[in-house]
Amino acid sequence: MSENGKNRKKRTVRSEDIPRNTKAAVRRLLGRMARQKRKLMVVAAATLLSSAAFTAMPLAMGMGIDRLVAAIRTYDGSAGIVQAAVGALGLPVALVAAAFLVSCVLSYVQQYIIASVGEELTLSLRKDVSAKLSRLPLRYFDTHKTGDIMSRVTNDLEKVSSVMQVGLMQLISSVFTIVLALVTMLALSPGLLLVVLASLAVSMAATGFVSTLAQKAYAENMASMGALTGKVEEIYAGNREVKVFNQQQAVLEAAEELNRRQFRAQRKAQFADYAIYPAIRLLGQLGFIATAVLGGGMALGGAVTLGTVQAFLQYVNQISEPVTEAAYVITSLQAAIAGAERVFALLDEEEEVPEERGGAEHITQGRVTFQNVRFGYTPDRILMKDLNLEVRPNEMVAIVGPTGGGKTTLVNLLMRFYELSGGSISIDGRDITTMSRSGLRRRIGMVLQDAWLFEGTIAENIAYGKMDATREEIAACARAACCDHFIRTLPQGYDTILSGEAAGVSQGQMQLLTIARAMLTDPAILVLDEATSSVDTRTEMEIQKAMARLMEGKTSFVIAHRLSTIQNADMILVVRDGDIVERGSHAQLLEQNGFYASLYRSQFEAA
Repeated sequence: MSENGKNRKKRTVRSEDIPRNTKAAVRRLLGRMARQKRKLMVVAAATLLSSAAFTAMPLAMGMGIDRLVAAIRTYDGSAGIVQAAVGALGLPVALVAAAFLVSCVLSYVQQYIIASVGEELTLSLRKDVSAKLSRLPLRYFDTHKTGDIMSRVTNDLEKVSSVMQVGLMQLISSVFTIVLALVTMLALSPGLLLVVLASLAVSMAATGFVSTLAQKAYAENMASMGALTGKVEEIYAGNREVKVFNQQQAVLEAAEELNRRQFRAQRKAQFADYAIYPAIRLLGQLGFIATAVLGGGMALGGAVTLGTVQAFLQYVNQISEPVTEAAYVITSLQAAIAGAERVFALLDEEEEVPEERGGAEHITQGRVTFQNVRFGYTPDRILMKDLNLEVRPNEMVAIVGPTGGGKTTLVNLLMRFYELSGGSISIDGRDITTMSRSGLRRRIGMVLQDAWLFEGTIAENIAYGKMDATREEIAACARAACCDHFIRTLPQGYDTILSGEAAGVSQGQMQLLTIARAMLTDPAILVLDEATSSVDTRTEMEIQKAMARLMEGKTSFVIAHRLSTIQNADMILVVRDGDIVERGSHAQLLEQNGFYASLYRSQFEAA
């Protein structure tokens, strides 16, 4: 086996998605359902009465057989056969019909209410998950695949919903039916009950064994489904890159391997699922045969009546069927439990540090101070050890350096996407941790390297950060961002609908729209993270001119890899390995003949 194969196998076995504490997940599910205590009490009462009516039917049938046997023995021909039969069976048949009707009505009631309980449970989980995702730090999304997160909030929740709505009711009904049937059989014949209990014990032991196997099978199935979903999402997102580098075959093989793994996991889960029913049914039939033989002998000996034997045989079927259903439901619940534990694992993730309620309205000048800043993505790997930086209002600060050196980390800390390990960051003399994240981010405009547009009109996309903006304000920002012209050439202009993939709009045009979006919010501080990386040189020059006008009166941070675009910056920070190794103007850094000078020369030599 290759090294990659070994690693894949290891990840499968040690995947964090495999449930490890099923009991805890069940307790948490029941705890959430306890919020609907009244509905559950109604369901329990309806189920109990329905099971009682169902349990009464064999007694009524047994009474009918005993009355019919007595009528046959005492029949003297004085009355018609039909009349005698009606006289013997009229009451038992009426009792059976009434019990059946009551059982059906109450079953409908319990199904209706338990469906409501299940939907409300799922709704509460969806609300909690949605709220949780908004509170999770950026670190969580950096370390978890999008497909895996989507699987948790869709497939896993749907599995919990479907199984809890149907399976829980069946489980409760089965328990009540078994208990009532056993109590009734104890009253009829303790001797025959022992035979039934022996058969039941064997069935339960088999159920427990198979259910244990099913639990692991369902857990592996859910984990493999998450991995497959993540791979599919990755393939579709990077479809163009896959074709450019001719990796279709490699990607196909990787997907097929995950698909085969999921197939094997699904097959094991389904085998455990479908193997229980016939196994328990077979054991139940063996108990039925034993009860029939012994009961027949007792009836011949006069120990019990024929009607009692008949009732016992029906009770054996009544017990064996709920035992089968209970085993089936317990096995099916493994899927819900596995999914629920994955959802609870998401809900238990460490959240962002609780934010203060203070606003950020005081941010008007844009003076930014980094004081003894210490930060690392993990506690054992500190990236910034003692960073100090002061940016005066209205300054343009350019951040350059090698890839992975920490350029973006600086602005991520400023935006509070990550929390500091030590030190402080203040804006206009106030620590940013004393401000609400939403208030802070409203005063900072950011244009990311990867442009993002949602499905809606172009005007709505530009106004994303200021939904009450007028059409004139939107158009003015579009003109400043050099995208008004191409917008007006579109069929519907600013009312052109963009799809999820922004069909008909180039990557560079998408970037221009996001720049216009940032302009519209009129922030006190502007952050451009490789904002011009996707536009051509001429457009880049036009944007630089527009940005120069826009950044008047604003503190600006520009992250760029093209050094020619930041020569006019008030301060250039050269970041390497998380630390600022050089700082100064373009001319000063060239004169120092350090790392910046080497970067500058290498770019122009390459050009």
